[in-house]
Amino acid sequence: MSGRPRDCVVFLGGGAVGSYTGGMLAAAGAEVVLVDGWPEHVEAIRARGLTIAAPEGEQRVQPAAWHLGEACRLRELAPVAAFLTVKLYDTAWAAALLAQWLPADVPVVTLQNALAEEVVAQAVGWGRVLGCIGGGLDVSLRGAGVVQRSRRRHASASPVFKVGEVHGRRTPRAERIAALLDAVDRAAVTTDLWTQRWEKLCANTMSTGLSGLTGLSLREVYSREDTRRLAVRLGAEALALGAALGFEVPALFGVQASAWSEAAREDGRGAPAALDAAMAALAAQAASMVEGGMSGTLQDLLKKRPTEVDYLNGYVDREARRLGIPAPAHRAVAELIRATERGERAIGPDALALIAASPR
Repeated sequence: MSGRPRDCVVFLGGGAVGSYTGGMLAAAGAEVVLVDGWPEHVEAIRARGLTIAAPEGEQRVQPAAWHLGEACRLRELAPVAAFLTVKLYDTAWAAALLAQWLPADVPVVTLQNALAEEVVAQAVGWGRVLGCIGGGLDVSLRGAGVVQRSRRRHASASPVFKVGEVHGRRTPRAERIAALLDAVDRAAVTTDLWTQRWEKLCANTMSTGLSGLTGLSLREVYSREDTRRLAVRLGAEALALGAALGFEVPALFGVQASAWSEAAREDGRGAPAALDAAMAALAAQAASMVEGGMSGTLQDLLKKRPTEVDYLNGYVDREARRLGIPAPAHRAVAELIRATERGERAIGPDALALIAASPR
C-alpha cells in the first residue's frame, strides 16, 4: 500500500471478527489493513491471502496484513475508520496504540462485545468513539489465514451491524460507516446504542458460555431443549439486571422482555405461552446456521487462551451482586468457565446439570 489512501479501513485485531469483516470489505473492493499480534496469521495472509469460508462457499482475498510492531505505520494513512476488534481484555492497550499512531481525525469504532466504549474513550477521547454491534456473525478462525462463518449472510431481515454514536444522534459519519459495513452484511445506524449494547450482551451470555463449557456448537445450543431452557434463565437474569441499571431492552430475539422473566419461572406461576415463545425464538436462531460454529468462549478454551468471561457472564454476576439482584445461573457459568481455564474441569455436558442446579 503506497501513498496516503483516504479510503482505507483499519482493523486492529485480526481475529475472527476482524478477519471476516475486513476480509469481506476487501472482497467488496475496499483497501483494508489488518493489524494483528499472531505472527503466523499475518504471514499466511501475506503469502497466500485470507481464505473466507462460509455457507455460501469459499473465497480468497488479499488485505494488507501488518504485525503489531508495524502499527507505527498507521500515521502514514488517512483511513475512513479504525475498527477495534481485539479481545475485551486487550481493549485498553489496543486503544492506547491507536491513540498513539492513528491520525487524530480518524474515528475509532468498537466492534466488540460488551460495553467497551468508555475504556476506548479514555485513550482516544469520546468525540472519536462510535459503537458497532455485530450480532449473528458466528465466526471463527480455522487456522492461520483462514476464517469461517457458520451463519448465512442476509439470513435475517434485521441488521447484523448496528453503528451508533455514543450521544445517540444520527450523524453523517455513522451513516458512512454503516454504508461501508453493508457490503459485509446488513447494516444500519442506531440512535439507541446503549440499549442495543445490553441486548447484545444478553444474547452473548445466553449462548457463548454454554457452548464453551459443553463443547456444543452454537447451532446445538440453540437446538437442544436443555440448553435452551438454561438460556432462558440466563436471558431473564441479564434482562432484570439491565433494567436495574437503566437499560430497558424492549425485546430479546423478538420476544418481549417481560416474557423472558415469565418463561424462567419454575414456581408453576409462569405463563406457558411465554416459555413456548422464548424456546421457539431460540430454536429459530439455529435455522440460519450450519453445523460446526463455535462460540468465542469455546474457541478460547480449546486454544488454552484466556476467555472474556469477566466481561460477559462474570460481569453480569458481579454487577448483580453489587445491586443485590439474583443472577445465580450467570454466577455458575462464570465459575465453571474459570475452573475450566484453570484446568480443574474438562469441557463436557456435565456442566449443564451444574448450572441447572444453581439456586434460584
